[in-house]
Amino acid sequence: MLTVLFLLSLGWCEKHPAFQWKKDGVTQNGFLVHDRHVGDNWYRDQKDGKSGALDLDYENDVGVTVSGGTLTQRLVSNYSWNNKTVVGSRLYIMTADEKKYEKFNLTGKEFTFTVNLAQIPCGVNAALYTVEMPADGIDATDQTQGAPYGYGYCDANCVDGGCCPEFDGIEATSKALVFTTHTCSGTGSGRGGYTGCDTSGCGYNPYRDDNNHSFWTSSVNLAQPVTIVTQFQTNGDVTRKYIQNGNPIDGGTLNQSRCSGKQNMTSTFSRGHVVVFSLWDSDGMSWLDGGNAGPCTSYNIKDVETRTPNLTVTWSDVKFGNIGSTTN
Repeated sequence: MLTVLFLLSLGWCEKHPAFQWKKDGVTQNGFLVHDRHVGDNWYRDQKDGKSGALDLDYENDVGVTVSGGTLTQRLVSNYSWNNKTVVGSRLYIMTADEKKYEKFNLTGKEFTFTVNLAQIPCGVNAALYTVEMPADGIDATDQTQGAPYGYGYCDANCVDGGCCPEFDGIEATSKALVFTTHTCSGTGSGRGGYTGCDTSGCGYNPYRDDNNHSFWTSSVNLAQPVTIVTQFQTNGDVTRKYIQNGNPIDGGTLNQSRCSGKQNMTSTFSRGHVVVFSLWDSDGMSWLDGGNAGPCTSYNIKDVETRTPNLTVTWSDVKFGNIGSTTN
């Protein structure tokens, strides 16, 4: 009993979902943790004005289910302690000891996963991306609960005041997809080490950038599961390949000619990034799947949340290793 109370006093009471992925062909038994934010407007370490981490029921509170190496995120959930609606979720891969975020040193490596976007409509963004956030979730501006409770987040939009380089592996609906590098300026590294970032970044979406309006229905059908392979070249280029129904499809490259240097994130990739799974929505998503970026013409996320609250995105088969090794 004393041991249990001691662990609770240290905050070790949240049950993180176990999550399997592969590194160099070997299964890794890690975990997932939700961000400190729950929904749009409150933190899970603040309950009735009191301090102290609030433990999540991942399936019921934030719509997250995991089986082996398959993760499903649901759009709308009901947060049990205050009966408020939660839209979307943001999750990080943790180490096997559940103390830190897993760091992926991406330079010269390949990252592969499979995603099912079939249920993701216009205005809902299913994203898998990486950011240079601190492994322990603690830095000079955020010395609290740390990684076990989803602290330390940063990205190129400087969310919560934390700026850091970001690579958007995919931001996608069932209608369109883009992958994007976001570099930052500054002398440090990690959260708090950068003074500003390129929020627009350099990305590639064949619908938008090549005026190929059939790419996401004919070349790659986003209404069906697709395997996404990203290669982080040592010269700074980022190469993309899609695999669907056993067929490899060229997905383009972020390189000097396309990005004028904005694609080169070799130094930050070498320091290591944390992998993020995210699901969110907005009426302002035309940059992703409307206008010149995709076929969507109108957005009404409240209607989507009401009509299809249980829509999901499913991620699976995360693999990391040397270039050319994850699809053998």
